[in-house]
Amino acid sequence: MQFSEYFEIAVDDEDDWFDPILDTDTRLFVDPFLIFKESDGPWSTAHQELIGYFDRAFKLLSGHEDNRSSLQYKRVVGLMEFHEPEEFCLGYVATGTSGAGAGTGLAKQITEAIREAVKRGLDKGMAHFEELGVLVERINRDRISDMTLSILKHRFIEYTQKIAGELGLELQPLEVANSVYEPMRKRWVTGTFDLPRNPFTGKAVLLVPKRFLRELPTLNPDDWFDYSETTLRDDLNLTVMENVNSKEIVRLARTRAELIREWTKDREGQAARPYDVDRDPKGFHNWNRLAARFVSSHPISAQDGESVHDFMGRVVATFKRYIEHERGWSLLYNDDTNKPKHEVSVQLLFKGIVQYYCLANGVRVDREVYLGKGPVDFAFTRSAFERVLLEIKKMTNNDYWDGLEKQLTSYLTSDQCGFGWFLAVRYDDRPVSVSRTKDLPKRTASAARETGFDLRAEWIDARPKASASNL
Repeated sequence: MQFSEYFEIAVDDEDDWFDPILDTDTRLFVDPFLIFKESDGPWSTAHQELIGYFDRAFKLLSGHEDNRSSLQYKRVVGLMEFHEPEEFCLGYVATGTSGAGAGTGLAKQITEAIREAVKRGLDKGMAHFEELGVLVERINRDRISDMTLSILKHRFIEYTQKIAGELGLELQPLEVANSVYEPMRKRWVTGTFDLPRNPFTGKAVLLVPKRFLRELPTLNPDDWFDYSETTLRDDLNLTVMENVNSKEIVRLARTRAELIREWTKDREGQAARPYDVDRDPKGFHNWNRLAARFVSSHPISAQDGESVHDFMGRVVATFKRYIEHERGWSLLYNDDTNKPKHEVSVQLLFKGIVQYYCLANGVRVDREVYLGKGPVDFAFTRSAFERVLLEIKKMTNNDYWDGLEKQLTSYLTSDQCGFGWFLAVRYDDRPVSVSRTKDLPKRTASAARETGFDLRAEWIDARPKASASNL
C-alpha cells in the first residue's frame, strides 16, 4: 500500500516527493551526488553538512590511522555506526521495511576506508564521501544511501512535515531513532517529532524528493574503474582488463589514489541524472498501483470450507489471467531495453496482486521467510494449521528444477508444512523454456510422490503479445 493510498490523497507528476510503498522497501536509493547538485533552496547546504560529518572523522583519525586500538580509532568506528533508516521505505529489504544498516562490522569497514584515505592524502579536500566506497569493499549503494539518510535525517523530517502540512495530513508525536546527533558525546539519539504514521510498522514515515533517487549512486566503484581503465591499462602494461571484481578494483584504487580525486572532479561536470520515478522504466514501484487497480475490478472471496491451498489456487489462476490476458506481462519488461526484468519484479507484482485478496479473506502474506537453509518466496497463513508456501522462478533460471524439487520441498520440511505451490514464468520460446513447460506437470507429480507433500504448479506465459489493434 502506497503512502498516498493510505492517506487518501491524490498525487501527480508535478509533486516533488516520492510516494513510498509502506509495507515493502522500494529498490531505489538516495544518491548524495544528486544532493551535491542542489545549488539553491533549502537543500543547497545539505551536501556540505554531509561532508562535514566525515571531515570530523578524518580529523579524529588523522595521526592515529596506524593504531586500531587507539581511542580515536574506536570513536570513528562509533561515528560510522548507522542504523538502517527504515522510515523511508527504501533499499534492498525483501520483506517489510526493516534492514540491517551499518552495524559494528560494517562500521569498522567504513573506518578502514577512512584510514586508507588518510594514508593516501584523500582526507584533504574530500568533496564526496562516496570515494570511500572505492577503497574498501561492501560500501555499496544501500550503505551510501543509508549513511546519507541518517546524517541528513533531521532535514528529511522537516521536509516531511512541510509536505504533510501542505496536504493537511494528521500527524502524531512519534519517536525517530538516531535522528538527533549529540556532538559533545559523538553519538546519535532518539528524538520525538510530529510525523505521519506507517500503519504497518507503527513508526514514522519520512519522505524524500524524487530528484534525489537513483538505481545506482552516480559515484560508484564500477564507474571509477570505467573512468580509470585506460590509464591503468597503460600504466600496468595490460592489453585487456576484463572481469575485474570488486576486490581487484579496491586494490587498483589503492595503488592509484590520485585517480579517485581526478574522477570525482570530472564527474562534477556532469548533469544530475535521477531515476525517472514517474515513468518507472524498471518497475520498482508502479507495480503496486497497477496491481491495486486490477484487483479492485476482479474481486475474489473465499468460499465456505475452502482450504488456503485451494484459495491460493484461485488467486494463482487470477494472477495468470492478469499476466496473460490483461497485459500484465508488459510490467515484467524493462521499458528502455524490452528485456525481462529481474526475477524480483515478478515476485513484487505477484505480491501486489495477492496481498489485497489475502487481506480481504483473512490470509496473512509473508515474503522472503527464512526457513532452514534460505528464504521461501512467499508464505500464506490463515491459522497455525493452515499454511501454504510458494516459490516463483523464471523458466531460464539455472536453479529452476532445484527450486521445485529441492528448495520448495526443503522449506516445506523445515516449516512442517504439507502444501506448496511452484510458479514458473516463461518469457521466450527457447528450447529450454519449451522443454521445461512440457516437463513441469510430470516433474511436479514426481516430487509430490517422493516427498508426500501436496505440490501444485502452474506456468505463467509472460511472452510479449500483440495488442488487439495490431492483430
